[in-house]
Amino acid sequence: MRFGFHIFMVDPSEFLDLARTADDCGWDSIQVADAPFFPEVTSAPYPYTPDGKRFWPLDLPVLDPWVAITAMAVVTNRIRFLPSVLRLAIRQPLLEAKALCSVAAISNDRVALGVGLAWMPEEFKWLGQDKKTRGARQNEAIQIIRLLLKGGMVEFHGAYYDFDRLQMAPVPKKRIPIYVGGSTKPALRRAARYGDGWIGIVHTIEETKGMVAELNVLRREFGRENEPFDIMLHCPDAETVDDIRRLEEIGVTDLQVAPWTLPSVLAELGVSSMRLQPSLALKQEAIKRYAGEIIATFL
Repeated sequence: MRFGFHIFMVDPSEFLDLARTADDCGWDSIQVADAPFFPEVTSAPYPYTPDGKRFWPLDLPVLDPWVAITAMAVVTNRIRFLPSVLRLAIRQPLLEAKALCSVAAISNDRVALGVGLAWMPEEFKWLGQDKKTRGARQNEAIQIIRLLLKGGMVEFHGAYYDFDRLQMAPVPKKRIPIYVGGSTKPALRRAARYGDGWIGIVHTIEETKGMVAELNVLRREFGRENEPFDIMLHCPDAETVDDIRRLEEIGVTDLQVAPWTLPSVLAELGVSSMRLQPSLALKQEAIKRYAGEIIATFL
């Protein structure tokens, strides 16, 4: 089992210090958000809350993921980084491949790519992309990025993206995994068919068992059951070592934890669990404690 955390709703001024701390303590990865802008009003509900409302303030500072990852990569030595998830359906895949290759070169290939579908109609409209074709376009975009990461002259002729022979450099020295996010049937099929892994959001142990089983069926359908496949998610009821061992047995490879929000950790540190933004020092202490008490057990 590998362990990581997401830094959405964290002050960007803390990113470098948190990355250094996690790097020193044995954490495997840090995920960063992708949100080009927040419309004042959206014409569709947020898909991951019961009432469809966004749970963050609209003036929340969100860095471009490639900028944030590059900054953290240059002050660390071993920890990996990934956007979770990059809204690939509103982006041009040739340019995203260039950004990924550039960050891979700066970080010594300590990067992965998490991709997903944007959900706000305003993002598609204002960025000049067709929301109706987002799934099919993302399928092609994943193929294009994987093709470009291999290096050499390549070409692609699809229904939505088309280009003749071209070359991109530098390219990574090792395979950069592409993880597909989303919990819908099409997202799971996309992960099974095109991804090196799947990124879930928040799932219980029992929910995870069902999701992994479905992914395994789909991977067999596409003849990919013997290929490496990572499963990365946040599981709120996996609090103990035994709980995490259960996730391992199910097939989870990467557990995402925000250690400064865990009730048990906050109680030990004397901080109310309702506080969403504890101090930098408290976050660092929580990162160290979780590493010492949990992560060390799996090394």
